[in-house]
Amino acid sequence: MNTIGVVTQTAERAEMAPADRRKLLVVVSEFPKITETFAYRNLVEYDRMGHEPWLFHIKPYRHHDKVHAFFEPLMHRVFSLPYLGASSLLPMLAEWIRAPRRMACLAARLIRAHWREPKRGLAVAALYPKAVALGRWCRAQGIDHVHGEFAGHPANAAFIASQVGGVPFSFTAHANDIFVSQAMLVDKAQAARFIRSISAYNIRFLSELEGFPTERLKLIRCGVVAEQTRTPAPEAPDQSPDGEGLRILYVGSLIEKKGVRHLLEALAQLPTKMRWRARIVGGGDLAAALQAQAEALGLGARVQFNGPLTAEEVAEAHRWAHVLVVPSIIATSGRVEGIPVVLMEAMGHGRAVIASALSGIPELVEDGQTGWLTEAGDASHIANALQEIAGDWPRAAAIAAAGQARIQTDYLISENARALAAAMTTDPQRTPP
Repeated sequence: MNTIGVVTQTAERAEMAPADRRKLLVVVSEFPKITETFAYRNLVEYDRMGHEPWLFHIKPYRHHDKVHAFFEPLMHRVFSLPYLGASSLLPMLAEWIRAPRRMACLAARLIRAHWREPKRGLAVAALYPKAVALGRWCRAQGIDHVHGEFAGHPANAAFIASQVGGVPFSFTAHANDIFVSQAMLVDKAQAARFIRSISAYNIRFLSELEGFPTERLKLIRCGVVAEQTRTPAPEAPDQSPDGEGLRILYVGSLIEKKGVRHLLEALAQLPTKMRWRARIVGGGDLAAALQAQAEALGLGARVQFNGPLTAEEVAEAHRWAHVLVVPSIIATSGRVEGIPVVLMEAMGHGRAVIASALSGIPELVEDGQTGWLTEAGDASHIANALQEIAGDWPRAAAIAAAGQARIQTDYLISENARALAAAMTTDPQRTPP
């Protein structure tokens, strides 16, 4: 799928002098992907600043997924290229003819970096033609900076495009993209203008890698829109015979690392006299298994599976909830969370949060201060936290308010996107290849 038809620009767009306006290209693996709201909100913010943001997705367009309404005004700047089509192969051939020595060196560099991980290497080989074509497109369009939204294949594509197009690049280190494999990670970091980390935990991890250019690391957190921090606090849970009781929410993919099965186990452990309702928002490979687990545990109608929702629908779910639970674990593959944006969203809405003490999560959720931290995979610990919240709502509300203040101070998308844009637009001179 290539560029999509032009539509109306986003509102409240800032006036910017032509000399300060930059063309910024962000690379992601998939689009649309309903769980990657943070990446799309950044592009909206770049546009509001007056820049010209573009989004390139490596894999084919996901027709089965939803586009968030807030991003629709930028859909005309979303595009991809085929893996083996003429629009990828012909530009690649032209670049080999134009600069055979440099292209041979680049190919050898990629092979050398991935020979120990052949499966990952084959994936890089598959994206290579379109990444080369993307580099030529960047050069022709005068793109000022390329940013890979993840340190894995988006950074691979951004690196190749940078090498071909003579455009500076950077990438973000989230979680799985640096923990599961470090193939070529140091090479990419050494070639990048900077590496953006979303947590201090990631910075410590990357700093321990031999040869990693720690001086290029920048801590720029993810964030939420300011409007989400103005939601009124919920009323106390209604524990009367006709009340819903504590309203419990989970939002995220239904995959192993999210640990949703432990939340369901926790719900089954709650006292029979405690009134509660729960909503599970999201989709994934484990959806059917989790619904079967809920039935087997006798949770019945008290647990509602809503499937994937748009950002606007998720915001409504946060307003419904008293508490969000993020029961993350380390998956058997080694995949683990960074700092889930859904935690920022719930805290921004002034909701209590319960989360696993993994990765960078404790940087946001401080136990007893801005939320509740539990041991990963410990259903009893989650159940106890839910009972604490329901049993002492004034304390829970005070902790939720402290969490909301933390979001307003450090996790607003407008401020953090501005910092990321500033890093991309500093010294924008390109080196012609």
